[in-house]
Amino acid sequence: MNAEEIKVGCFQVIVVLLLGINYVIVAMNHALPVFHNYTPKFYCQMKNGTRRTYGCQEHSNVTVAFNDTSGIKESSDVCFGEYQFDTKFGENSVVTEWRLICDKRYLTYLGPTVYYIGVLMGAWIAGVLADRIGRLPVQAICLYTQGTMAVALYVVQNYPTFLALRGLQGVFVQGLQNSTYILSLELFPAKARTFVALIMQIAWAIGLVLLAALSYVIPDWRILQLAISVPTAITVLYIWMIPESPRWLLAKGKTTEADMAIERITKYNVCCTRSRRETVKTNSNISENATPIKPERKSRVSCADLKKSKTDSEVKEEAANLLNTNVDTAQQKVRKTSLKAISENIEKSPKSELECSQLENGEVIKKSVPSSSKSHRKSKSISQPACNQRPPMNNAYDTVELRATTNNEISNKEEKKECNKVEGNLNNLVHAKEELMTVFKSILVRKYGILMVCQWFTSSVACYVFMSLAPTFPINRHIAFALGAALEIATYVLVYFILSRYGRRLPMSLYQSITGTICISLAAIIILSNLTPAIDLTKTLMLLLGRVTVLSTVFVAYLYTIEIFPTVLRGTCLGLCIVFAKIGNLCTPHVLLSVKYFPISIPLIIIGMLCLVSGVLALILPETLNKVLPDTTEDSELLIVKRREKKYHESLNNENIPPTEDVSEKEILRAKLFSEDWVDAGNGILVNFTETKNSE
Repeated sequence: MNAEEIKVGCFQVIVVLLLGINYVIVAMNHALPVFHNYTPKFYCQMKNGTRRTYGCQEHSNVTVAFNDTSGIKESSDVCFGEYQFDTKFGENSVVTEWRLICDKRYLTYLGPTVYYIGVLMGAWIAGVLADRIGRLPVQAICLYTQGTMAVALYVVQNYPTFLALRGLQGVFVQGLQNSTYILSLELFPAKARTFVALIMQIAWAIGLVLLAALSYVIPDWRILQLAISVPTAITVLYIWMIPESPRWLLAKGKTTEADMAIERITKYNVCCTRSRRETVKTNSNISENATPIKPERKSRVSCADLKKSKTDSEVKEEAANLLNTNVDTAQQKVRKTSLKAISENIEKSPKSELECSQLENGEVIKKSVPSSSKSHRKSKSISQPACNQRPPMNNAYDTVELRATTNNEISNKEEKKECNKVEGNLNNLVHAKEELMTVFKSILVRKYGILMVCQWFTSSVACYVFMSLAPTFPINRHIAFALGAALEIATYVLVYFILSRYGRRLPMSLYQSITGTICISLAAIIILSNLTPAIDLTKTLMLLLGRVTVLSTVFVAYLYTIEIFPTVLRGTCLGLCIVFAKIGNLCTPHVLLSVKYFPISIPLIIIGMLCLVSGVLALILPETLNKVLPDTTEDSELLIVKRREKKYHESLNNENIPPTEDVSEKEILRAKLFSEDWVDAGNGILVNFTETKNSE
């Protein structure tokens, strides 16, 4: 059984809901700068206390009175008092605590910048580690470390320390997001992946709604930071319930751990269904007149099956012996002669001689076949005489001499053991590097990477533009934030039905094209603002539609990235895409600030053209709807190969060209040769014995 054959049960549903809590934590931390940098109205409080002037006071030239002859003019601030904040509900943000206004206004932009730099680093580092050591260890490390950072931010006393801790928190929060999303999709089969992605995105939106509610109830940013860390404490109770990804374990060759993970998932799924069946049986009444059903008798095992199993075991032993390259020809001859002597004298020899022969047999086998365990025994080694040189019988039982190992032998064994460990670690590193290089050498995988990076970069830039140009509504900021999260939930549900019906490739191309069209239309509206009536309403509606399309694009991009890249490189590729997305987020504010030198319509046109190009490039990507997740580079390449084969067969069907007879005959012969019903009778004659039995 593999990961795709697991039927979805209640245990998997519980696991994905628990993983959704991690996504709630990620969403709240990513959106927290909106409330950290909240700047209420402030005014300049004069020393006499009779005059209030709101906003920053501009500098003016004041003539210094003590130097009448020179008449030197110095620049000073008109506000001779101090700035005070007009807070209605006692809000305390990072801006109000460290007074990041006027001359210190630029420091407010450092908070989100440092945080997103940490997110950029965390996406790459966590992605590489998730492919190396597993999804679950990275998830646990990032989960508890970001919770510790959240508690540390509660007691921070200066702004530089605050920036450093926020940057470190961004590293681990993004690592938590990547590992959680990958693990949640790898635990489910192909048909359930779209719904699992929907659950994770809804958990993201729920985190935004929860943050809006908490910030409304808790006006102090320190207590709010502490409240956000509470879900991390809850995760301690269930993080050990979540299994490791069986798909990653199989891709890394850890078959035993993968079987254990699959058996664990199947076991708990069966337990849930069994409990439900028992409740149904207790509630149902069995009629008395019903005739009991006779249980079916288990079929006996035939001699043919036993013979078959025996031959299978012999084949396995022969394969193991063939793979063993350390066996010398001399040792093989000794083994054959000893086994032959034992088989000839087994009836003549007494019990003690039989035991001796068995011990010798074991000794010879032990010498010829290397042990599968990595450690060697250190206590004692048994030296036994050969059976053809029988020792004298002093007692009724044979005597066995024990020879103690010397200190030199023990030290040599320990040195060999350490050398083997070092060689094993080096071999693992070399194998990992070779695997990584072979993946990157694949032309199709590199092409997928470039195309997905384009999708992520353009969507992130467009998202920041729409968020920055969004108008401020005359309502409470907490309510407006919650309404935006509710809009995201509706958008994700709509996208789920579209993805389930039309796949990933066409919706991605359509959303990018619509986003580019909206950007170019906004630029045209801004240019023709004097000639267009109801400009504000049209601009608001287009910004709202653009935000919907960008959210849809991000939803598809996350799911598409997981489904295209192989398991051995899935975390690294997702981290690389997010790195370019965050680079777009960091560069876009500087582009928007350049409106002082040229109109904003020029950046909008450029971004719109980039989105249109990305929409066209998305058509090159393969379709992954209901496809098995690729585990290797070859599996990823088969996605585009199967698509080409499908187009070729469709073209053949459209042209009504029947396949050649030679190909069909080969396929029929291949099916017969690999079927159990057909037997090769020699000279190319295939006989089906089941048909003759049925006819009789």
